Amino acid sequence: MTSDAVVTAPDVMPLEFVPLLRPGIGSDARVRIDAEGGAPLRCCLRDSRPGERIALIAIAADGPRGAYRETGPVFVHADPCPGPAQPGYPADFRRRAQVFRAYDWSGCISGGTVVPAGSGQEEAARQLLSDPRVAFVQTRNVVFGCYMLTIRRA
Repeated sequence: MTSDAVVTAPDVMPLEFVPLLRPGIGSDARVRIDAEGGAPLRCCLRDSRPGERIALIAIAADGPRGAYRETGPVFVHADPCPGPAQPGYPADFRRRAQVFRAYDWSGCISGGTVVPAGSGQEEAARQLLSDPRVAFVQTRNVVFGCYMLTIRRA
């Protein structure tokens, strides 16, 4: 379940935006009907819509290792979903400031940057991934620190 970014020029590094493969919903998950919508869903890389059944679960995203491997809360659909409907950086996630963390091939953090809400997410990811020592980038919510998604070279 991955989606490729739209490449606009041959010299632009193509990116892959990787959703969280929906893990099993354990007994400790908080399942609810989202009355207002707006929860960032990591399974389909969009915000929830009013009336959707969602779950708040704890995950440790693949990639970082050792002390850099974090466990934290994320929202997913409580029921199976088809994954991202659109390629590219999730439009709904652009309205949140994000921390983009670069990790090397051994899973250790090797850099990062804060990306303000709005635009510039692809450019920030490409800049970090232009370093051949960087294997992938993970984004996190600035306010709550929650994992959002992983970005790799396509």
